[in-house]
Amino acid sequence: MIALAIVAPAWLFASCFGLSIASALLPWLNGEAVVISFAVLMRSPFDLAVLTMVAVAGQVLGKCVLYRVAAGARRLPACRDGRFAGWLERLRQGRVRPAAVVFVSSLVGIPPLYLTTMAAGAAGMRFPLFLGAATSGRIIRFAAVAFAPGLVIHS
Repeated sequence: MIALAIVAPAWLFASCFGLSIASALLPWLNGEAVVISFAVLMRSPFDLAVLTMVAVAGQVLGKCVLYRVAAGARRLPACRDGRFAGWLERLRQGRVRPAAVVFVSSLVGIPPLYLTTMAAGAAGMRFPLFLGAATSGRIIRFAAVAFAPGLVIHS
């Protein structure tokens, strides 16, 4: 019985990690729903903090895959010519700070992080900058989502 109590959270965290990766790659699977579904099963604030970091790690890992796919697509002949090339050039020369857009997107969800990730990769945003902005925004967002049920239940 005691061994089950120790192993169960590990399985919960592993499941959350996998579903977080899936939610990063599949826009119809909501990452916040994944986090809140697992948050109600956690026993302590420490478990919620670990859950937050696990969900962020999975979500950002999935977004890194999308980023790399978009960065690779930029090299395709169809993407170097025509409307797509013009769109990328306008994006690169814009007055908007790309890290700020990724951070806001990862924090509030507008514009959707899925699209922002693809645009960042396609536009050639530096990967460490993307990674830092996406991770910091997701930590704040997922921590708020994970700890929210406890605030409502204990009030």
